[in-house]
Amino acid sequence: VAVFCRFAGCNLWSGLEEDRANAVCRFCDTEFVGIDGPGGGKFNSPDNLTNHILSFWSGADKPFVVFTGGEPLLQMDDKLVEALKKGHVEIAIETNGTLIPPDGIDWICVSPKQEAELLV
Repeated sequence: VAVFCRFAGCNLWSGLEEDRANAVCRFCDTEFVGIDGPGGGKFNSPDNLTNHILSFWSGADKPFVVFTGGEPLLQMDDKLVEALKKGHVEIAIETNGTLIPPDGIDWICVSPKQEAELLV
């Protein structure tokens, strides 16, 4: 069982229709996904986001979260990884591979884009 946490924003496309012709990605699901989570999906600290993620577990399974986007590595940092590890959360990300991830991520799934330079 996994919780998917979607971060908005991407380093390969602005999300604006007028920029699509020059975007590295020719398809993105950004316009199809809402922001109907608590507080519009915004959390004011890594600890608050971690606590919200942990609220989905009853204690039977090890907490497992998959961060996706947009590009999750625009928001993932050492403080978030540290907060998740304190909560004993297993961390996975789905990334375009163009940014260096912080240490401590357990699983990295790369979805390369044709004209983007891979760094992962």
